[in-house]
Amino acid sequence: MKNLVKKKKRLFDGAESDFYVFSSMLDTTDLGPVLFDNRQVQYLWELGERQADALVGLIPGAIKHLDFPGDTPAYKQGNLALYVQRVTGRDDNHSMFIIVAAGEAQPARFVIDLCGVFVDE
Repeated sequence: MKNLVKKKKRLFDGAESDFYVFSSMLDTTDLGPVLFDNRQVQYLWELGERQADALVGLIPGAIKHLDFPGDTPAYKQGNLALYVQRVTGRDDNHSMFIIVAAGEAQPARFVIDLCGVFVDE
C-alpha cells in the first residue's frame, strides 16, 4: 500500500466536546481532497487482523498489543489508539484508508494525529 502522507500531522488538539465531531479536508496530491470525519472512524482492528497488521507495519511507532492470546488486539501509536476511516478519491475508483491516532493526550485535552492515507490496492 502506498502512503500518500509523507509525515505525521496533528489534525486536532482541543476539548472533548469538539473532538467527537471534528472533521477536516485532507489534500492528497495523487487522488485529490478527501474528507476526514471523526464521527466515521472505527477501531483499526475492525478491518480484520491481517489488514490491520499490514497497515501497522507501514506506520512508524505503531504497535499491536495483545493482553492475552485470543483477545482482540489493540493497535496504538504511543498512548493513542489507532482508528481508520475508509474513503474514496475524486474518481470513485480508488478506496483509501485514513489512519489516525486519537484519544485523550492529557486530562481534558484530546488530540487526533494523522498517521497516513493509504491507497487500498
